[in-house]
Amino acid sequence: MRRADEAGAGVFGTIIGAGVFVLLLLFAVQVLVGLYTSSVINAATYDAAKSVAGSDGGEAAVTNAEANAHSQLGGYGKRVTFDWSGSTRDIVRLVATGPRLSFLPAALTGPVGLGEIRREVTVRREKVR
Repeated sequence: MRRADEAGAGVFGTIIGAGVFVLLLLFAVQVLVGLYTSSVINAATYDAAKSVAGSDGGEAAVTNAEANAHSQLGGYGKRVTFDWSGSTRDIVRLVATGPRLSFLPAALTGPVGLGEIRREVTVRREKVR
């Protein structure tokens, strides 16, 4: 038999418990999607740099490699920028920058550094000996 002053106590605790569970679940999803996005950007950046390093390195090769990288990234590729300015005669340096996808409120993602993904890849140019 319940006392009258304990009525509704179980509902309040359940709501708080469910809220904490959903927040932890969103955090786990945030981590997994962030790792996946970082890996895909890293792979596309490496493939593009390797493609340019194995070619003559002209503007056509850069444009083609960048188009392939954007297509590998799908719809997300429209938000990723590529910077080839660090390249020299001997190396190809490509920096890819894109926004990090977020499932958490902005108040929680800002302070922990979930703003953007930046990947830098350096590949030596291949030369025939």
